[in-house]
Amino acid sequence: MNIIKKIAKNSSIIILGNIVDTICNIIISVSLARYFGQSGFGKLSFLAIFFFFLASADNQWIRPILVREMSKDEKNCPYIIGNGLIIKGLISLLAIIFFWFTIWTLKAPTEIVTLAFFTSIGLLIASIISSYETIFQIKLKMFYFVNFNLLNKILLLILIYIVAVWKGGLFLFYLLSLLPSIILLLQVKHYSEKIIRPRFEIDFAIWRKIFKESWPLGLSAFFIFIYHRIDQIIIFHLKGPDKVGLYSVAVRLVESFNIVPIALMASVLPLMSQYYELSKNDFERIYQLSFKYLLIFIIPVASYISIYSDNIVSLFYGKGFLLSGSALRILIWAEVFVFLGVVNNSILIAANKQKIDSIFTGTSAFVNIVLNLVLIPKYGIVGAAIASLVSYSIGPIMGYFIPLTKAYSRCMLYYSMRPILVSLLVFSFIYYSRFSFLTSLIIAPLIYLLVMYFIKGIDGDDIYQLN
Repeated sequence: MNIIKKIAKNSSIIILGNIVDTICNIIISVSLARYFGQSGFGKLSFLAIFFFFLASADNQWIRPILVREMSKDEKNCPYIIGNGLIIKGLISLLAIIFFWFTIWTLKAPTEIVTLAFFTSIGLLIASIISSYETIFQIKLKMFYFVNFNLLNKILLLILIYIVAVWKGGLFLFYLLSLLPSIILLLQVKHYSEKIIRPRFEIDFAIWRKIFKESWPLGLSAFFIFIYHRIDQIIIFHLKGPDKVGLYSVAVRLVESFNIVPIALMASVLPLMSQYYELSKNDFERIYQLSFKYLLIFIIPVASYISIYSDNIVSLFYGKGFLLSGSALRILIWAEVFVFLGVVNNSILIAANKQKIDSIFTGTSAFVNIVLNLVLIPKYGIVGAAIASLVSYSIGPIMGYFIPLTKAYSRCMLYYSMRPILVSLLVFSFIYYSRFSFLTSLIIAPLIYLLVMYFIKGIDGDDIYQLN
């Protein structure tokens, strides 16, 4: 099986599962927004910020190193994952401390403080679940986790329905929402231990290696949290939960596309880690195709949403959240740089250059904070969206001027040219032709793919490799 087919096969289950998961998340998000309204949804979104912080710490900090080391040393996998579980448990405690520090600093209202207790429990459970998920990822058995996670989301939807029938508030929702999380934890732990049973024997040699290799990623994870979520904290403090609710709608719609690069990199990272040592040509071919296919996908998506952002918000969340459209049409272009960043981060980890990533993310975080403090007081959620777009773009631009990463940034630029050109032509035609929202949803992708094929942005070899 060639490299591309192997990646496609390994990623397909994750992508399919993440698509289903994203659909469920959108349904959950829409249900919560419509039931609790702008203010209630804003409070939920504020508390959810810290789940994002924990997820960033896990996905960007410890897990990539665990995946890399377990890929190279299968014999010691039980010891590596056992120590990794302990380390990630400690990290989750740090996340909870940071969470409460933020609550105290912002002088959050009593309702938020009460809900924060349930959030703390949820953070701890989420951390343990994520740790066991690493076992499924490294052994390419994500099929099991995908099914368990789907059951979790179905149970959560049922609980939302129960809360609505009982006309309950946020307190009842948070209380009941712990049940699906506990069930998911028990399932994941039971089945993952059939694949690899962790050995909880503390080995400080493993700890030193993990922290030595991962501290730049941990720093990057913190910076990523800053430039992905500090805007919502500032909006909550300056503008109140209503505005957070409006902005969160745009954020959640945009971030639903994150499943694509994350799913692809879940399979690509172990392979790039192997081929970086064995074959530089294969290593380069993998990241080049990753950039190519992701840009072919996200650039036309960003173009389309820029035109029909109001229609999309109204369709999912209703006219009560229509003001979110102004932020959505800006944030979707920031997502292009998120796609690039996910691939770039995996390249740096595989090549053992992860220290450089902390430079990119640190600079982006600093710029993001400054722009948010300047723009949000005057422009509200639109200002926050502009701050995100500018700060997200800094990494790829900086990378072009650093010798060790110039080849990666040049690759990003090269593979973005045709999708940008075709999107400009196709979506200008769609816009000025004034097609209806539903008609354009069918016509736009067909025209885009045909033009891309005509100018050889997509060729026969691409279609063959993905079959």
